[in-house]
Amino acid sequence: MSSSSSETAALRSTGSSVRVRAAWLEVVAGPDAGRRARVDRPVFVVGKGEGCDLRLRDTTVSREHLRLGLSPLGVVVTDGGSKNGTFCGALRITQVTLSADATLVLGATTLAVRLDTGETELELSDKERFGEAFGVSPAMRNVFALLERAASSEAPILLEGESGVGKEVLVRAVHAHSTRSEGPFVAIDCGAIPAQLIESELFGHERGAFTGAERPREGVFQQAHGGTLFLDEIGELSLDLQPKLLRALEMGEVRPIGGRPRAVDVRVLAATNRRLGEAVHRGEFRIDLFYRLAVLRVVVPPLRDRREDIVPLALSFLRRTTRDAQAELPPDFAALLSSYAWPGNVRELRNVIDRYALFGAANPRRLFDPEPALASTPDAELFDVPFHEAKQTLVERFERAYLTHALKASGGVVTKAVERTGIARPTMYRMLNRLGLGKTSDDEG
Repeated sequence: MSSSSSETAALRSTGSSVRVRAAWLEVVAGPDAGRRARVDRPVFVVGKGEGCDLRLRDTTVSREHLRLGLSPLGVVVTDGGSKNGTFCGALRITQVTLSADATLVLGATTLAVRLDTGETELELSDKERFGEAFGVSPAMRNVFALLERAASSEAPILLEGESGVGKEVLVRAVHAHSTRSEGPFVAIDCGAIPAQLIESELFGHERGAFTGAERPREGVFQQAHGGTLFLDEIGELSLDLQPKLLRALEMGEVRPIGGRPRAVDVRVLAATNRRLGEAVHRGEFRIDLFYRLAVLRVVVPPLRDRREDIVPLALSFLRRTTRDAQAELPPDFAALLSSYAWPGNVRELRNVIDRYALFGAANPRRLFDPEPALASTPDAELFDVPFHEAKQTLVERFERAYLTHALKASGGVVTKAVERTGIARPTMYRMLNRLGLGKTSDDEG
């Protein structure tokens, strides 16, 4: 075991790839004993948060408890500022590089880390851009390399990553680099369309198929014929619609509501802010559809896990916004940007730079997105955990209060709560289950 200054320092490479030591993780004790996961990409997160690559049920584990990164020397383990710490033997670790098999203890969970005996080649793009996406970090150059290779194929691609990391920008770049670039690019947000309309949006309908269907309508599959269909937030698609989507992908045809099957020729790219493998494990997503969509699965890391990209991205945004190719960031402001947690990822960074271009950095704090008011949350423990975890705790408290009120006002009927709040039904059910808000009704009576 040896120390390491950062997850990515050892990934520097002058060529188009670097050889690293990958590993397997196995939960050998704790509520999730028996779970296994493969660590074979630049950043892998373990914790109880929904966005983790290995999501644990252990309540003594922090939301993003630890990160694992790959290097030629071994697996870099970094504690994410967890409340209960990460231990290797008797040592509480902040960051170490494991050069041999080891056992980690986090909360009530014990993880076995088993390193591969051989090396794995981690491909890195020679370019710092892929379409409109930009990144100098090894993590993003690995994403670019995977997508560059897959773009010219017909393989479905699943992009996973937090909101704001730039998944749609990457998807549009794949389309632009594909053999279908002259065809249509059609996007649909599966989490933003009411449950009663999503089937029609996907597959279309015939006149008179249901009340209000006064004329026939093509679904997005037919609209994207000959091109690319982007299914955003695919993790929000209800379980009852997933078999119909699977059939469309496998058979190359759709059946409009009230109509006959129609052949379609589309390439499907999908994205989600969830970890669909975890959703499959929890019975929230069909495993056959997951494997059909994830012929290539690419995880886009959050900005806090690729800090080398923050200042170059900010500078790129500034020069584009001001139309000044010589514009520079003051060193103190650049340092502030580098130290911020960026819960809103690249989207938030761009907003901050747009404000900076307008107002300057005389009062830097005013440039950042407002945070939930801590004054209404007196728990001192929030100030003793990492920023991202504290913010997520506050968000969950808001969600619980908001949905509790919405359900009470709707008489406990989910359908009415969906209409009242504008939240998509799959999202509503997922939030209710996650927050443990109790049994509800889904009928109108």
